[in-house]
Amino acid sequence: MDGIVFRNVTKYYPGSKKPAVDNVNLKIESGQLVTLLGSSGCGKTTLLKMVNRLYEQSEGEIFIDGMNSKEVPVNELRRRIGYVIQQSGLFPHMTVEQNIATVPEMLGWDKEKISKRIDELLEFVHLEPKVYRKRYPRQMSGGQQQRVGLARALAADPPYMLMDEPFGAIDAITRASLQDELLHIQKKLHKTILFVTHDVDEALRLADKIVIMKDGKVVQYDTPLNIIANPINEFVKGMMGGDDIMRQISLINVRAAMENISKHSGLKPAEQIAESSDLKTALAMMLKTGCDELQVIDENRGIVGRLSLSHIQDVLSARQQEQIMEVK
Repeated sequence: MDGIVFRNVTKYYPGSKKPAVDNVNLKIESGQLVTLLGSSGCGKTTLLKMVNRLYEQSEGEIFIDGMNSKEVPVNELRRRIGYVIQQSGLFPHMTVEQNIATVPEMLGWDKEKISKRIDELLEFVHLEPKVYRKRYPRQMSGGQQQRVGLARALAADPPYMLMDEPFGAIDAITRASLQDELLHIQKKLHKTILFVTHDVDEALRLADKIVIMKDGKVVQYDTPLNIIANPINEFVKGMMGGDDIMRQISLINVRAAMENISKHSGLKPAEQIAESSDLKTALAMMLKTGCDELQVIDENRGIVGRLSLSHIQDVLSARQQEQIMEVK
């Protein structure tokens, strides 16, 4: 049983009669980036922090790769889980290299292996090692600190990552850049990531699946496209932006809606679009070229799938199909 499984998980804080997390049942599939979305006080951060036992659940069980988290020594558990918080959480008295080396040193890695890993990770998050290794957090911008925080969380190559509003205190341009960085990392490393956010656009842009929470309960758990197409109630519909379908699909990438190439013996010649492009761009290309089908290509220009107008229409609800057709 890979991934993270919550079974009847409830959390009461001392002195409170109302649970912060109320009987949550979820399965986070291995290798997926799942966002926990909701307003302040909905229980999303509490749920996240129970995974690495920063908080202990009052009731229920949490399984990680089939093992009950309470039966795993807490230090061993946390070494398998990277943790990234808002404002990076870097140790201010340590240099960048010392911050990144923290967990590898605890695990007894030799100095050469640690040094190589530091360079590798700094390059991975687009920070030149020669420039940044000896810097202290105070000598860097917020976005640079957040990149180092991400590198530190990845240092021991943990299979799981917990991210608690990591980009929440950063300006919009840097935030978009860091979101791109995370998507790039996730595509290469396929970590299992739980990502807390209160920002709907961020959730739509990043997630394989979204958990929408309210009053400690899970209201809906599905792919971004399915939540937009079929919100379970008015609360979810309102949170996702109501009828603003064009804004919504501009935040979802082609990869989320394409059909995998392995399902087809061959594809007819067609216009091509990058899998990282958004659905609004794909729709505009279809309308401009008159093609009802696009070939989807990866960063190496290899064909990885197909995207058809009928497929997008099938996924979206009848109400939203009508709005898209009006664009024509």
